[in-house]
Amino acid sequence: MVVSKVFGAVKWTTETAKGAIQVLASPNNPVPATDLHPRMPARPWTVPEYIRMWSWRHCWKYIPVFRFYVFSGFILYGVFNFLLPIKPRHMIMYSKSKEDGAHHEYEKWHGFHQKMADKEYFKKYNPLKKEGEIEVGGGH
Repeated sequence: MVVSKVFGAVKWTTETAKGAIQVLASPNNPVPATDLHPRMPARPWTVPEYIRMWSWRHCWKYIPVFRFYVFSGFILYGVFNFLLPIKPRHMIMYSKSKEDGAHHEYEKWHGFHQKMADKEYFKKYNPLKKEGEIEVGGGH
């Protein structure tokens, strides 16, 4: 069942892509005669029906603004996707870091004070230090 649905989706997608390529390659070809099924609805009720029944070839051939919108959409997609460095997730990360800045500052200083306290403690109470051994390190 899943295989047949995938096969059907691939088949319809391939046919749609083939038709789109034909229209783009030769927009002046005559529009083929429509072969409607008797039970095809007179008007679209769902979005897929509307998309399927839209007169793509007529719009592409006779309405220059339609071509303008299609090409502009491709160009804007390329600009937004590949040229602009700021994406919505970056804005979210930026504002989140601003909001949480005080917490990060606390974590930084807490870690610094903890290291200083650990250094003092082990200077006094290092159980691994042998008698007469010199202190090593401390440069961090």
